[in-house]
Amino acid sequence: MDESIDSQILSQEQWAIELLARETHTALGKVQEVFLAEYKKLAAHAHIKSYLPLLACNSVREILKSAHSSMDLKPAFIIGGESSY
Repeated sequence: MDESIDSQILSQEQWAIELLARETHTALGKVQEVFLAEYKKLAAHAHIKSYLPLLACNSVREILKSAHSSMDLKPAFIIGGESSY
């Protein structure tokens, strides 16, 4: 896909991308990046294109939640070799 198609996808799905950014507490630019990547990956094998936005949103939501969960498991800081929260 080229830049004009990317822009069109982002424009058409802006409301969903903004909602995902708010729900996952993630920067809008990062959500757009992940959304486009997932959309393209799904589009490559999709038989019914009308479901792509829904499937991409679900995939992005899971990716971002997983990323945040793994970040939550890391210690906030370490004092004397032990984790401290």
